[in-house]
Amino acid sequence: MVDGLGSLLRGAAWPLPRRGLIVARLTRPSMRFMHAEVSGRPLTSSTSRFWVTCYTDASFSHSGAGWAVWGRCAEGRLVRRGACPGYVKSSLEAELAAVFAGIFLSCHTWGERVRGVVVRTDCQPAIHLLTTDDVRPRTQKRWPGAMRLRAKILGLVKERGIGLELRWVMGHQAGNSVQAYLNRACDELAAQARRAAPVNPMARRRPRRQGRC
Repeated sequence: MVDGLGSLLRGAAWPLPRRGLIVARLTRPSMRFMHAEVSGRPLTSSTSRFWVTCYTDASFSHSGAGWAVWGRCAEGRLVRRGACPGYVKSSLEAELAAVFAGIFLSCHTWGERVRGVVVRTDCQPAIHLLTTDDVRPRTQKRWPGAMRLRAKILGLVKERGIGLELRWVMGHQAGNSVQAYLNRACDELAAQARRAAPVNPMARRRPRRQGRC
């Protein structure tokens, strides 16, 4: 695992940015397409900065969870997988851990040249949670791990001053399109990471699911 990623995932929750510092927009013209944008600080104009596209996925079971990232940009690509932190207790939280890993690894690999990250995920509840301004108290109480990861993701976007686009892709789709191939590749890598992950004592024997991922 990349230095710093594990400690960031396990660390204390970052404070949520003050209202108004995060701008989110969600559009959903059909069930086959979901797109959202989240902006951090105003981006500086520079022709040397570029966007990174990341496909992310996660695999969750009562014994553990794993994440996978496949990223590409003008200067290369990255393929990584790893175990989710111990406080991950649902498929939603595992998917959020994968999103965080994609953003963090992009910034870690290409540094200040990253202008923004496009995350392609098959988890609609994760997109909804990240683009909702006011999360219901019941959700905050029931899913503390998801809220913890939400704060990390939004905090990282703000700290780095990058753009973030969240795009939904259909999971487990047939065909040989680029989206289908990379989604299947991430799914397989995440399953490998889950099988190699240590047993998670915090995961419920019969984990609850929030939506379908």
